[in-house]
Amino acid sequence: MGVALIASPAVQGALVEAMNMKTRFIPLLVASLAALSPVARAQVSITFDYSLDSSGFFGNSAARAVLDSAASALQSRLADTLDAISPGGGNSWSANFANPATGTQTSVTDLNVPANTLIIYVGAHNLGGSTLGQGGFGGFSGGGSQAWIDTLSARGESGAPSSEFGPWGGSIAFNDTAAWYFDSNPSTVESFSGNDFYSVALHELGHVLGIGTAQSWDNLITGGNFTGAVSMSLNGGPVPLTVDGGHWANGLTSTLPGTATGQEPAMDPDLTVGTRKFFTDLDFGGLDDLGWDVTPVPEPQTYALVAGLGLLVFALCRRRAAALN
Repeated sequence: MGVALIASPAVQGALVEAMNMKTRFIPLLVASLAALSPVARAQVSITFDYSLDSSGFFGNSAARAVLDSAASALQSRLADTLDAISPGGGNSWSANFANPATGTQTSVTDLNVPANTLIIYVGAHNLGGSTLGQGGFGGFSGGGSQAWIDTLSARGESGAPSSEFGPWGGSIAFNDTAAWYFDSNPSTVESFSGNDFYSVALHELGHVLGIGTAQSWDNLITGGNFTGAVSMSLNGGPVPLTVDGGHWANGLTSTLPGTATGQEPAMDPDLTVGTRKFFTDLDFGGLDDLGWDVTPVPEPQTYALVAGLGLLVFALCRRRAAALN
């Protein structure tokens, strides 16, 4: 199942672009510190497969680097333990997904998926109109023991697929006719033109991870609202969705993790040209509700301690270097 992200004119949602200089450095601080202590618990690793990128879109090393940055921002908060998918001994399967270079359905026979890993096929083609990307998790068909079928369906996530989520991965297609901006440092926000590739990559990864696509997401939709407990606590009540249930509704505001900085959620359906969206607390809340084990952002006291130790080590290194000269 795939969900698209649409580009919109640069007349709405300019909240990120309007950040003052002080606010612009907050995402960098959060991203840098989030890579420390608590993230050591995270288990999930996202692996991209470029074998179907027939157009050569990802021959651009900048595109690969930004895609990796987006994956890091999400996998660093996911602490699930996913069973390996290792065919053999009478157990076989086919990974079924949308070919990211054509949009047609394709399959890979007896794909090996390591434990705690998601494999995502990526590529690009003309998606038409203002659609910037399409993404979704992959399906499967298989034969073998019941335990094997359970692994394909849930990967050890008890309750999947109805209340948990354990996919093997999926696919993402990007529009190769769009005017893209590939930022060498997505953790900061500067003035730019074009469609921000980092924002779109985050958004489509969110769909592969189940937002707007997983059965466990759909099971929490009531009357056009999302009723996951974590998301409702962050929003102050049921969270409005788009008509198709695939995105947060336009007009919502959340906060960047570990800050009071407001932003449109990354998983609403539009992206304003020349702006960037990071994953917000509400976006991570949606992942939590549909079944991922989302780790908390480190407490501010932890930040201060780590920063203090870093300065102390730096000072000692400087003193030793001076003594050796």
